[in-house]
Amino acid sequence: MDHTIDQDLELKHISEVDSEKFFISTIKMEVRHSWLNQHHNVNVYETMVFEKDGGKVMYESSLFNRRYTSYDNAVEGHDYVVKNIEKIVKTTRECRAKIL
Repeated sequence: MDHTIDQDLELKHISEVDSEKFFISTIKMEVRHSWLNQHHNVNVYETMVFEKDGGKVMYESSLFNRRYTSYDNAVEGHDYVVKNIEKIVKTTRECRAKIL
């Protein structure tokens, strides 16, 4: 059963790929990018993957992110990222190399 966007969520996981640590976080968040007055209190769930540089988590530039409109989709998406982190890291880095 799908829960409403009103349900809070905070999932955290640390994964390792080739001796590098990646921080996977899924939270409920308010979208504050809206420009129109009718868009007050717009909430979504978001999964983000952060790299670590030395001892510092690179929160200012995520490696991956995905948004969801339901709690259940967010939980499912978080689990997908955890299970597929190696593929996500490889694909993201290959794409970045092509465009940067």
